[in-house]
Amino acid sequence: MVDTNALRKISILADLPPWQLEVIAEAVEQVESRKGSVILERGSDDGYTYFLTEGEVELDAADGLSKTIAVDEQTSRHPVANLRPRIFGVTALSRVRGIRVPDIVLSAAGCDGRVHDPDAIQVESQEEEERRQLESKVSFQLYRDLKSDKAILPSLPDLALRIRRAIDEDMSDARTIARLVEADPAMAAKLLKVANSAMYAGLGAVESCSAAVVRLGMQTTKQLVVSFALKEVFRSQDPAIQKRMHVLWKHSAQIAALCFVLAREIRGMQPEEALLIGLVHDVGAIAILNYVEKYPELAENEAALEQTIERMRGELGAMILREWKFTPAVIAGARDAENWLRRQSGNADFTDLLIVAQVHERLRKHQLDGLPPLEQISAIQRVLGEEATPERSLEILHDAKAQVDEMRSVLRG
Repeated sequence: MVDTNALRKISILADLPPWQLEVIAEAVEQVESRKGSVILERGSDDGYTYFLTEGEVELDAADGLSKTIAVDEQTSRHPVANLRPRIFGVTALSRVRGIRVPDIVLSAAGCDGRVHDPDAIQVESQEEEERRQLESKVSFQLYRDLKSDKAILPSLPDLALRIRRAIDEDMSDARTIARLVEADPAMAAKLLKVANSAMYAGLGAVESCSAAVVRLGMQTTKQLVVSFALKEVFRSQDPAIQKRMHVLWKHSAQIAALCFVLAREIRGMQPEEALLIGLVHDVGAIAILNYVEKYPELAENEAALEQTIERMRGELGAMILREWKFTPAVIAGARDAENWLRRQSGNADFTDLLIVAQVHERLRKHQLDGLPPLEQISAIQRVLGEEATPERSLEILHDAKAQVDEMRSVLRG
């Protein structure tokens, strides 16, 4: 186990109480790499945050530029290549040593690695500090139960898995995929409805599931089928929790529909993947609600429960989506869906879409608590252009309201 005094030298852990450091120390894994070995692959997301303590590494970007870093006391205090999916590959130029910490543990400690407003000054009363400690202990209890498989994690519906596997194996024709879809009449009806919608419709209506698959194409069919199947994940036997699941599904369907429409405005961005990312962005909250159903005493302190959902749903969602074998882009969306001050260079990505969709939904509902000034949310400019204004973005979505309503209707149906 790593010494807690060594962990306290890491910037994001410096102010944690001793009991939290002890839990983190239990989860830390040692890392050692030989010269020439790849420590981190560009575009990857393995669920760990890396801190190097010895050696020299090279960071390689997609544009061919590289940077050499010699690990010293200052660099060892900060994570290496931590934006997800990783925009840098990291290669050892000498023997390299360090540690890696599971992201879910850092999340339980409230160390999310996000950019925070430097002008925000927080002074806690003793009562607030005690409340925060209680909330943190609930989060760590969930983490420890995850380690021992006591927490209930949702599974991707079996039909969606079979259809995704059949398409990915590239050995199935439209009729074979249609037969799989037809095993669920409700799903088949949704696929037909989408294929005949204004978003995909051709010269005439399609009347069979196989014709719908041909019109949509295999990859679009796969994304849509997985999206339609996800509604089954938002289920609970407990009436109170099922009520919350229903609200969560309605929210996810709305965000997914907004992401779908926004993606159609951006060249090279696949709307169906944007739809899927919108639907799964809160899957971590589902896991926490399932956990509460098993341990109802956790719901007695509603404030602690809400803070646990806020604190852990991103990393927990990323963990679930990694288990479901989704791409790093989908995983990143779940992690950073409400990371308003997220910074990244280059063109808009799916996480940017998700952030913009969430902002618009909050504006629509006048839920502005916790939302920074819009000019600080750089995702808006990346998605809608440098000259973007709230009015312009609302205009785009107003013009596409029929499309949003149609896709939302299909998802909720």
